Amino acid sequence: MAVNLTDEEIRQIILRKRKKERARKRKRNHIILASLLVVILGVTGYSAYTGAGIFYFLQNRGVIFIDAGHGGDDPGASALGRNEKDDTLALALQVQKCLQRKRFKVYMSRNTDVDVDRPKRAEMANEVDAKLLVSIHRNQSDGSGHGVEAWIHSGGNPSAALLAKNILKELEGEGFAYRKVGTGTLPDPSDNYSENRYSNMPSCIVEVGFLSDEDDNTLFDDNLKGNAKAIANGIEATYESLYEKKSE
Repeated sequence: MAVNLTDEEIRQIILRKRKKERARKRKRNHIILASLLVVILGVTGYSAYTGAGIFYFLQNRGVIFIDAGHGGDDPGASALGRNEKDDTLALALQVQKCLQRKRFKVYMSRNTDVDVDRPKRAEMANEVDAKLLVSIHRNQSDGSGHGVEAWIHSGGNPSAALLAKNILKELEGEGFAYRKVGTGTLPDPSDNYSENRYSNMPSCIVEVGFLSDEDDNTLFDDNLKGNAKAIANGIEATYESLYEKKSE
């Protein structure tokens, strides 16, 4: 049976339909915005926890392992009112950020003041299949020692030597005196520090200046980010040489 509607009734039907359509569009837009907000909060939340932020999604060049020497009950060297473990952590965290900006995936032996056994640090790097391992330390001397040096395996691995030299050269550019790349350990050239002994990848221990030298401490404190960038640049140059240029 046909229903005769007045013009006003037809107009009201059309208005109700339009109102429902606008409501559906608003609901759809709210869902889209909520989804985007979840993604944004997820990215920024990851950034607050790891320091990686959005760089996490771009880390596809390779894996680098950074070791902040000492920690927890092991203060490392102590001089002039400072402990090695604090300096190494502060610098290592900055190096991590620099490498992430270069699209490397970075694993850390520690990112807080905790103790990690030295052999365990190398094992951690092996477990994540890191391509390079750099252990950050600071030196101490009862005399007039100053400058930067590095230590590699007593076997004199050429790739590890390249890594050490590249990093020291960059740090020299930041004002530190270039001392040497040593093999083995300071007491015994035929022995090895655990980080170099147990690691499967090219590795080195970098002594970033002397805690016992005021000038080195000034260079360390006043240019923390610059020193971190220098270490990251040395790592990147080595990585390019060993892994990227071969595939070009």
